[in-house]
Amino acid sequence: MRFLKFTIPVLLILSLVACAGIQAKWNVLTPDEKARIVISDLQGQLTNAFDQGRAFIATKPELLPRWKSEIVPAFDVANKALASVIVIGKTKPITPELVYSQVQAQVTNVLNLLIQLGAIKP
Repeated sequence: MRFLKFTIPVLLILSLVACAGIQAKWNVLTPDEKARIVISDLQGQLTNAFDQGRAFIATKPELLPRWKSEIVPAFDVANKALASVIVIGKTKPITPELVYSQVQAQVTNVLNLLIQLGAIKP
């Protein structure tokens, strides 16, 4: 019991220090560097969501028509939005705000569709 009373506060302090370190690193990045990190994160979210959805559909083949007619096209729209922002980023610096304004709604739409389907939990 005494061990836990000591260990938990130490772990909490270490996690706060780590978060502060990450925040400090984030703060020194340029807006373009931050935007590229956001793009990478959104791509990762889409990849994970697609993999989860595909695995879910494998267990519920009766939902395959909806997967093909609604969800796959939504992924396509989100991926095209990401590709568009990447093209812009090749010609000029971009910002996280630009990325979010161009892509976030499409990613959210995909996630909402997967939640409605039951493939992922809210």
